Amino acid sequence: MTRDEQKEYILNFIQGWTNSEQASLDWYKNEVIPALNKTAQEEVDNGGFEAVKRYLKHIDDGGFS
Repeated sequence: MTRDEQKEYILNFIQGWTNSEQASLDWYKNEVIPALNKTAQEEVDNGGFEAVKRYLKHIDDGGFS
């Protein structure tokens, strides 16, 4: 999966929570994920797509950040 595909996967995943493409993009670029101490964009850019994916699934399953 390319980085662009990884980004799209994450944006599509969280758009279900935000109901907005712009809000999803803002979250991707700006919201620090406490468990990673980075934004999703920073983590994906550094090869950490799987960590972001695990985090999102954990939250989606009712876990805490």
